[in-house]
Amino acid sequence: MNAYALSEGTYTVDESKIFIPFNSDTDSIKNRPASLLVEICPFLIITDEGLIIIDPGLGLINSEGEFQIIKNLSQLGFNSTDVNYVLLSHLHKDHIGGVAYEESGEMKPMFPKAEYVYQEEEMNDALEKSSSKSFEEKKLLFLKNRKEKTVLKGNTQFNKNIYCEISGGHTRHHQVFWINTATEKYFYGGDVLPQGTQLIRKFAAKYDYDGKKSAELRIEYGKKCATENYACLFFHSSINPISKLKFEDERFELIGI
Repeated sequence: MNAYALSEGTYTVDESKIFIPFNSDTDSIKNRPASLLVEICPFLIITDEGLIIIDPGLGLINSEGEFQIIKNLSQLGFNSTDVNYVLLSHLHKDHIGGVAYEESGEMKPMFPKAEYVYQEEEMNDALEKSSSKSFEEKKLLFLKNRKEKTVLKGNTQFNKNIYCEISGGHTRHHQVFWINTATEKYFYGGDVLPQGTQLIRKFAAKYDYDGKKSAELRIEYGKKCATENYACLFFHSSINPISKLKFEDERFELIGI
């Protein structure tokens, strides 16, 4: 396998957009009313054109004082300077918190040698709404001002391994990624398809820019992944974050990898 989940743990989040760590052994969702329970799970993908990080999460510092995503990389035998590309589906703070960190008042890249990849119109929209609780303005400005970046303008064949497709749905210019490696194909649906269970319990989410469109896209993408044998990467899933799909009798089945 060429894809690895880099989990930052499980959280609850409500309208405040504050992500509060959740321990299933000691915490109860009943004590956190009106909250969603979510995993934060960036991914590493190894291709013949380099290492890819997708949506580097919150930038969590663990109890040992380390960035959890860097510790996860080290456990796989890599460090922050090995990463070649950082792909961003959209610019909400739980997806881009790990692009950079602040040190002595200066923003520094989490992955110093990486090329950061995002959609131009997604950035424009995010900057207009940067005072919203969903965004971190310092991280947005870091991305906008970084020299080592590729700013996409619509659907793009980024390289021979990566196709970037505008989906919309969750945000106006949210993008998904179709990634081919030497041995496997991967689909990353970001917050349009953040959990495999959303293929089974169909609904339109109020937190989406266009919930109806996201609900339709989930089914469309799920069917394509099942038919064309893509493994799906689920950013907000604590159970089987990397799964294949089977679609029979108008129903999806998740097959964990």
